[in-house]
Amino acid sequence: MDKLSQIKEPVKAEFARYEKMYDESFATTNPLLKQVYSRVTERKGKQLRPIMLLLAAKACGEVTEVSYYSALVLELLHNTTLIHDDVVDEAKIRRGQPSINKEFGNKVAVLAGDYLLAQIFWLTNSIGNKKILKAVSELGKELSDGEILQLMHTGDPDFAVQRYVEVITKKTAVLFSTCMYAGAVSSGKADDNTCESLRSFGNDLGICFQMKDDIFDYSYASEQIGKPVGNDIREKKITLPLIYAYAAASQDEKVKMDAMLKSEDNMSEEQVRWAVDLVRRYNGVEKTEEKMKEYQATALKKLDVIKGECRDSLVEMLRYVAERDK
Repeated sequence: MDKLSQIKEPVKAEFARYEKMYDESFATTNPLLKQVYSRVTERKGKQLRPIMLLLAAKACGEVTEVSYYSALVLELLHNTTLIHDDVVDEAKIRRGQPSINKEFGNKVAVLAGDYLLAQIFWLTNSIGNKKILKAVSELGKELSDGEILQLMHTGDPDFAVQRYVEVITKKTAVLFSTCMYAGAVSSGKADDNTCESLRSFGNDLGICFQMKDDIFDYSYASEQIGKPVGNDIREKKITLPLIYAYAAASQDEKVKMDAMLKSEDNMSEEQVRWAVDLVRRYNGVEKTEEKMKEYQATALKKLDVIKGECRDSLVEMLRYVAERDK
């Protein structure tokens, strides 16, 4: 049994039902949408967020109908943002396969994402919990705000670690924290303190997840996750490994990096290799790993509000997120 299967073992039966609902949510009579959504369902990824939600619900009492629909809405929202983000980023690869926009074009990708949003709006009626609906509404705004913040700092490696954390909190971690919160609330048995503690755990776990992704961009393991080494810097995205390396670089290296990032021209492969080597030379990856471990330690303390095998699985998920190789 692989690590992820072990993690979801306490909610194995519940996850099977969720997966059936997930697959059914892509049903359509439109032949083109069928093709698009077949690609989406083939590339489900790890499904960490619904697993977290179900574990949180069961840890707090039980998995309810509200839990299932909350998991479904949040994962569909995640998929919608991936489709739209790939259009914005002009990404060609997603999870080792051609992205939806690469395979079907930008127009189809945007409209397919919009169709999923409409499905999400319809499914939210089945949640019916005001606290969860409020959290989902706030989530949509935060995700967009995070992406815009990242765009604002494209090509600017000289910004604070605190601002980087703000960006990844809004564009990534908020989805994890909302899943944990929705799971706790959906159980119908968790008090406010427990719900907020689990929300905070999800936030810290999400930050660890994104930091690990950003580390991959400067490591040889990047190829294993279907992402070319240096892909972020190629797109002039500024992440923590580069921020740390830039701060330690010489003045001449900073001038060279600034010129590369601010140029209207695409970066050459030679420039990408130079940037990746700079990050490695100034230990940007190692420093990012140290920062990630700080969040990992903080997150662990926030699980003290629950007990049992679901808590054990969430502890293992935190470890898995920080130690995964893809």
